[in-house]
Order: sequence, then structure tokens, then C-alpha cells
Amino acid sequence: MRPSTRSTIAVAACLCSLLPAAARAAACCTSATSFGVGRLLVWEDFAVGVQLGHVRSLGGWDSRGTLRLYGADFADGLTRVEPWAIVRLHDRVQVQARVPVLVNDREVGPASQVAAGLGDVGAGVRVEALSIGQYAELPSLAFTLGALAPTGRRPEQALPPLGAGTTGRGAWGVSLALETEWTHLPWYVRLDAGVTASMPFRRPDTGLEQLYGPLVQAALSGGRELVPDRLVGALALQAEYEAPLRTAGVLVPDSRAWAVGLTGSLSWRVEPHWTLVTSLTSSVWPTGVGMNRDARLGLTVGVRYGYF
Repeated sequence: MRPSTRSTIAVAACLCSLLPAAARAAACCTSATSFGVGRLLVWEDFAVGVQLGHVRSLGGWDSRGTLRLYGADFADGLTRVEPWAIVRLHDRVQVQARVPVLVNDREVGPASQVAAGLGDVGAGVRVEALSIGQYAELPSLAFTLGALAPTGRRPEQALPPLGAGTTGRGAWGVSLALETEWTHLPWYVRLDAGVTASMPFRRPDTGLEQLYGPLVQAALSGGRELVPDRLVGALALQAEYEAPLRTAGVLVPDSRAWAVGLTGSLSWRVEPHWTLVTSLTSSVWPTGVGMNRDARLGLTVGVRYGYF
């Protein structure tokens, strides 16, 4: 099973609103920071931040969907440091970029290896069609068009002697995501769904052209203001499905993959400009709830500064 380096955080984009600046305590505004990078608050011109996360692979699902836990002679972890920025171009348009750096630590028996590298650099443009509260009977609606650069190290390029150091897909990719949110103070519910298409690349080890299958991701999340305008708790259920690989134009048998994850988060606005975010993610489930993916447990902490 090839190692997975994508964060189970499939909640890549959050929703924006155009409420008046005075409505700073609304749950629709604090939902912007519930799961990390998120979006700009309605009164912000730009925001910058950094996330630090670590995940441990406890096992993985094989091509038959059977969960196989790792023994005491194998351990694998991934640490991710991701600075990011979001800039408002228009009331309804935001652009964002992120530059992840990953460190993979691996132990096999008495041997160990640590390898680091740049992940896949990403950027996106988010356009809001309907803002929260624009129509009382309708939820908000926004679209994000994104791109990934092949700056990460693919699985077949992992470093000897233990094969550590995979940091990304290592292929050009484009994505389109839809985001919709419904708010009833102090609660909110959000649905995110998106698809990523990758460009083909040539593997140096085989000389053959390879193409990742389309990746479909979805997340249903909800949250509540625990302390008005200060503390928000949220929970998200995520799912992803990746179609089979193609090598030299031929489908690779048993190469499709899917997984389900659950994330809980707390977002604390320390003061109007600064927000701290922490989240706990698990994709460890019984047999039959995954295929060709690692079963992981991870913790992420982040800090965010918003300018207005």
C-alpha cells in the first residue's frame, strides 16, 4: 500500500459571508476559522497564519478493505508545517496560497530514518455567489478553483534505506470545490464537496506515464459558539474516493482508494486580530471503512492573524 501524504483534512475551503462589519459575533463569521486556513472574516482585508500538525499511521486498509494494524516493529509519522495567506481582491473574491513542508519519520525494526521535503504548493481563488443572510430562506453558496504544483516527492521517489520522505502527489492538479453553509445563531452547518483532476507524469523508475484517478472529497461539518465572539467548537465528517490509477493508459487493478475521517476542532479568538485553532483527526475505523489508505490519528495546532 503506497503511503498517503494528504492530510485527512479534506475540509480545504470554508465559506465566506458579506454581513455587516458590526455583526462580528455571528456564528457564520467564527466558522471561518474552525478548521485552519478557512476564509477571511467579512471585515478583513487579508490574513496570514501557520499550521503545525503531526499524524501517526497506526495501520492501513489493503485493496480488499481489510484493516491491518502495524506491529511493534514498524512505526511511521508525518509532521507538517504549513504557512498560508489569504488576500481579498473584491467583496466576493479571495485568493489564497499555502506552502507545506513535511518531515517523515519511520522505524522498521532497529533501523530508523527521518526525511524532509517541500510538499505540493497550492493556490486557489474563491468566489462567493450567495452570502450568508443575503436571502433568509437560502444558504450561502461559494466556489473555489484551485491548483497544485508538483513540488512534493511522490511515493516511488521515497528515499532509501526505509522508503521515507514521501511529501506529496508530485503531479500538477486542478480542483473545483463547492461550499454551502446554513446558520441559525449560535449554530452553523456547512457542506463542502470538490473534485481534483491530476495531470499525467512520467515515472523515472519505470519510464512509463502514470495518471492518478480523479479524487472526490466531501465534508459535512457543524459548529457552535461556546463563548460569543471568542470560542467555537466544531465537528466534521469527511470522506474521499480516488478512482484507479492508470499506467501507460491502462487501469491498474485494485488501485482505487477511499477513506473516512472525523475531525473535532476548537477555535479561540484571543483578540480581534489573533486566533488560535486546534483540531484532532482520526481515520481509524473497523475493517471495511477504507481501502488503500493509511489509518491515522493526528493533532494540528495553528495561529492566525487577520488584518482589518
